[in-house]
Amino acid sequence: MKWYIKIFVFLFSLWAFLPSYAAGVLDHFEVVLGMPEAKVGEALDITISAVDKNNEIITDYTWEILVFSESDQQAEFPSDLAENSYSFTTANEGSVKFENAVKFKNTWTQDIYVYDLNDENILWVAQVDISAEEVLQDLEILVLSPENGVTLGKNNITISGTTQKNHQVRIMVNNAQEYFTTSNADGVFEKEVEGLQQWANSLQAFVLNADNEVIWESDAVDIKINSNAPEFKKLTITPTGEIEAGSEISMELVSNVWLREVQIIINDIITTLEETKDGIYRATALAPSEAGEYPVDAILRDEFAHETQERGVETLTVIPAPELEAGWEEPVVVGQEIIEIIDDNKMEETELDLTIVDIQVTELKTKSILTWKDLEDAESYNIYKKIEENKVTLIENTTEARYEIEITGDEIKYEDFAIKAIGKTASGETVQWDLSEMTKVKTGPELYIFMALIAILLTSGIFFMRKNRA
Repeated sequence: MKWYIKIFVFLFSLWAFLPSYAAGVLDHFEVVLGMPEAKVGEALDITISAVDKNNEIITDYTWEILVFSESDQQAEFPSDLAENSYSFTTANEGSVKFENAVKFKNTWTQDIYVYDLNDENILWVAQVDISAEEVLQDLEILVLSPENGVTLGKNNITISGTTQKNHQVRIMVNNAQEYFTTSNADGVFEKEVEGLQQWANSLQAFVLNADNEVIWESDAVDIKINSNAPEFKKLTITPTGEIEAGSEISMELVSNVWLREVQIIINDIITTLEETKDGIYRATALAPSEAGEYPVDAILRDEFAHETQERGVETLTVIPAPELEAGWEEPVVVGQEIIEIIDDNKMEETELDLTIVDIQVTELKTKSILTWKDLEDAESYNIYKKIEENKVTLIENTTEARYEIEITGDEIKYEDFAIKAIGKTASGETVQWDLSEMTKVKTGPELYIFMALIAILLTSGIFFMRKNRA
């Protein structure tokens, strides 16, 4: 046990010593300009790193530096270097990059000096050849995203395109809003635009010269914004009033046109409606097999992942079915068998295997996968999650014998899930079987496993120490 404690103490001491070991003594600055040659007025990147005599970056350097051009007094610097100085922060980790940072106004070989304000003997000089400014005309500028004519589901987007490198770009939205950005060294520009109006919008990009004059413009891009969730307008269920148990019902829902999915939930049974006319969705289903009052829920989803859930939009009143005429008796459910008695005294049995078995949970890094034996008699499966003692809620209906659960949150978490199989008899009656046993599924990540292992190691160490003393 002594060797184990010695190794642990050594590793802990080494970890504590690493920051001071990595930090060297400042020897000079390394200054890198974005290009070895440039034109007058062309914006250049500057990367400044504090390094030691071995040219290793000093990650804990937090002093102030002086940055200026001795050869071109008219050189322009960004706002971060407006006073020709900059203070390194811990976040810089000894190196900082200024994009489109300096514009030289004169030709010839120009320089950039970087001094440490605490020691003027520590410096670095970078040079770049500046040639006469080109007369820029007809510079092409293209908007690549968004594409012309698309419809988007949110009112904030990122506009991107290409043009001449290191040039200012102005973006006009609806001929009213102006946004500015700068193309990078590859000629690519992008800008996030917010507050687009609902439905029609027009975008156009312009490339500017050093005097902020428009050199060229892109074609106008017209897009549409549909950021509203689907609107539930009306649901009609026929027949109206009291409905016999197990009888056929027709549903008609009115909403927005071209919805991706429209569903009605009655007694935990999900029915998907199809659009038969613009904004009108229809389907038929069977009323619940038992008498009672059943709330009707509606779920609407469009192609942009907007969702509207309307709970209790209608209430279905189901009454017992009338007694069958002579020679017929009400179907009797016995265990897993549905037995129907026919007037010629011939008994026909239809066995439905709807018992959920072979439940397994596979835990991956970002999700847990719940699987079970696929039942030949099951048309679909309802997935339930336990929310209280003796209370579950329906979260999904699936036709496959598997369900994926995302792992989210900040701590390890397990929740109980159950499955119910749904099938239909030969006569078309929908049958729901019993819930499966509750299965625990991990829904939270393993953020604290390392801490737990350390705790176990320390605990075991204390245990062995006490045992040795004893």
